[in-house]
Amino acid sequence: MYFSEQHIGMFGQPFRYVMCRKPAYVVFLALLFLVSCTAYRSAYISDRGVYYYNRIEIGGINQAIMVRGHDKNNPVMLFLHGGPGFPLFPVDQASSVMRQLEEHFTMVYWEQRGTGGSFSWRLPLKSLTVEDFVEDTREVIEYVNRLLGSEKVFIWGHSWGSTVGALFAAQYPEYLHAYVSTGQSVNPFLNERLSYTFVMDRAFTEGNRRALRDMERVDTIPERYTLRDALLVRRWVYRFGGVVKQQDERGKYIDFAYILNTLSAPEYGVLDKVNMVLMPYFSAEELWEDLKKLNLMEKAPKIDVPVFFLLGRYDFVVSSVLAEEYFYHLEVPMGKWIIWFDESAHRPHHEEKEKFLEVMEQMVLPLARP
Repeated sequence: MYFSEQHIGMFGQPFRYVMCRKPAYVVFLALLFLVSCTAYRSAYISDRGVYYYNRIEIGGINQAIMVRGHDKNNPVMLFLHGGPGFPLFPVDQASSVMRQLEEHFTMVYWEQRGTGGSFSWRLPLKSLTVEDFVEDTREVIEYVNRLLGSEKVFIWGHSWGSTVGALFAAQYPEYLHAYVSTGQSVNPFLNERLSYTFVMDRAFTEGNRRALRDMERVDTIPERYTLRDALLVRRWVYRFGGVVKQQDERGKYIDFAYILNTLSAPEYGVLDKVNMVLMPYFSAEELWEDLKKLNLMEKAPKIDVPVFFLLGRYDFVVSSVLAEEYFYHLEVPMGKWIIWFDESAHRPHHEEKEKFLEVMEQMVLPLARP
């Protein structure tokens, strides 16, 4: 569906299976758990800066949000992370993009139900539906508006977050200045088929027998296509440059910086980190069958706020071709823009950071003005 390289785990295998086979890594991670601790900063909200972290009740369960910015009077932007189930705070911790956005926007980082600081073993499985995530988004925005005194926000949805974001924008435009997406997903199962085709084409072109053998193990029949199949395909999408265009020839799967940031993030307690190791695909597994049936062409054909699609030309996690088709199909009375990032794949906000920031500051930000 939407999974990127960090979801693949050690050496491209699902993380939990590797942890069982690699005792040295278990010891290594355990030591990091022990030396890390939760150390929250004091909250402050003023015209000189904003920092706020809390676990609040959203949709009947405790969910983690962080709010950061340079001035409480700046427009508010809610970032909807990818996954489903992709922990947000470690990415934010390592991202200079977010820091620069915080100069112009008050950024709201929310870990969705079943993810990171919002994971709970008591979470009812029946509450993991796409509709629940959309309603959670509404409650988060209402909470933030009360906290900051804002009336409307921007939403930026990335990958899986763009699914939630587009559905929310279609249903609740009155909450928004505009909707921005990177890695816009449209039809998750069709995305998977296109990812598979991309891998097969590259494997044949390069004569990569290992990739071809792996693809022979993938069952492409929709009813039998599993999360494990998707993760195997994603491994090769990453290696062949469909996640990050500027990929080295070895196609490394281990992002040590991401792992270390996860383990050292002060927002996570030891139990949070243990849960992330034990249950990395919790949300994805529960949402899997629903996602295979989802199609935004049908579910979100019209959005009544300005829309920006920021698309990586080489994105084969979610097809930029499908996103472009959806863009032209989408009815947007208040205006829509498609911006191509020709040197990017799934993460244009990282691969072409300066261009991304220019779009956000010069095209998106002015829409908050009366």
